[in-house]
Amino acid sequence: MNERERFSIKGGDMRLIWGAVLVLLGFGFLLQNLGVFDVFGLVPESLWTIFWVGAFGSAGLLFLVGLWLNRENWWMAIPGFILLGLSGTILLEEILGLPFGGSIFLGSISLAFVTVYLMNREHWWAIIPGGVLATLALVAGLDEVSGWETGGVFFFGLAATFALVALLPATTRGKMTWAWIPAGVLFALAVVTTASMQGFINILWPLVLVIVGGALLYRNYLRTGKE
Repeated sequence: MNERERFSIKGGDMRLIWGAVLVLLGFGFLLQNLGVFDVFGLVPESLWTIFWVGAFGSAGLLFLVGLWLNRENWWMAIPGFILLGLSGTILLEEILGLPFGGSIFLGSISLAFVTVYLMNREHWWAIIPGGVLATLALVAGLDEVSGWETGGVFFFGLAATFALVALLPATTRGKMTWAWIPAGVLFALAVVTTASMQGFINILWPLVLVIVGGALLYRNYLRTGKE
């Protein structure tokens, strides 16, 4: 019996163990943030920070090892990457004093959902939270380095996410052509949001009307010619 088979047989028990690990980590981190462990001042704050970086990072790696041992446990990608992202965020912000902690954390969650899809193409739904969180990670990063208006970037990212869903290979449910509708609406919102100058709006909307009206006239011309 190899390691993969042994892990698969005990999959139910392992869920209990993983759940207990998450509860203990979350409860301990909460108590530390509330200052419960600092009552006696026995452990410096810096050591607690290093401890949590190692604890969250190690737990994240354990989840990913469990995923490698049994690929059917695709859900392990989510806590695995989230814990690694949390470890990286604490390391970057609390120890190194650098920005982009929010981008790293959001990006790690996005990577988790992308991994879920790559492991099983039937899990097409994972692309949506993956794309949304990747967009939020980008927006958070832009907010750190510039004063750009990121509303348009947000809507462009959402539009690209739904367009990707529509372009994905067909699953047992067929092609997700319905995703073109929210993609188009979100793209229009992105264009309007990024058009900060009123003059551009005054040009854009008449052009839209001309294009739509011209398309209707052309279709009517083709229909009349056939008759």
